[in-house]
Amino acid sequence: MNKDEFQRAAFERMLEGNRMSFRDVYRLGLNVFLDPFRFIFMLMPGPSGYALRRIGYKMLFKDLGKNCILDVGMHIVGAKNISVGEYTWIDSYTSINALFGSISIGKRVHIGPFTTIGTGKEGLEIKDYVGIGSGCKIYGHSEIHKDGKRMSGPMIPWRYKSYYSGCVVFEKDSVLGANSVVLPGVTIGEGAVVCPGSIVTKDIPPWVVAAGVPTKFIGKRDKVTVPDI
Repeated sequence: MNKDEFQRAAFERMLEGNRMSFRDVYRLGLNVFLDPFRFIFMLMPGPSGYALRRIGYKMLFKDLGKNCILDVGMHIVGAKNISVGEYTWIDSYTSINALFGSISIGKRVHIGPFTTIGTGKEGLEIKDYVGIGSGCKIYGHSEIHKDGKRMSGPMIPWRYKSYYSGCVVFEKDSVLGANSVVLPGVTIGEGAVVCPGSIVTKDIPPWVVAAGVPTKFIGKRDKVTVPDI
């Protein structure tokens, strides 16, 4: 059992009312002052911080390409399930949770600040040249009202909740506007543009423009003709 899986199991024991050991408390991160990595690698600003985070996450991620920018305040869970392509920028205070499945991020991708990404067991894929605006929420799994169970958040043990999950895919050259929400099982087609503030509940075809709650198609986008770099 790796560190993240241990933390999840310890948290579940706490929710069930079982007594936590000292080891549980430490591994859950309740005593963050004993975790220097959190401060040194996550919060150090400037070029020194970028360099240190590259060194640290190079060891933690499944794969990390060259010349990536890993900005301040990132919150990463399940790092061993995350791969990042070259020249990709994960902006400040982004939260990525790959505890339940893999996340693959292509090359020359930008993930805007304060974005939250979580995956289910089916995984999540962000292909090359994708742009994700600030404050977006991308969910690979979500709670659902079913079988008389609760859906009230993380303080309810898993056995009392129902949820559904599905693979989320951002095809090459797609764009997700700021403060948008993507639900489980959605594929955003190649070159598609989702306007800011939208909620994506169904697949978006390639090279269209979509907007709204839920999204509707409002136009088309010209195909990219410049060569890959």
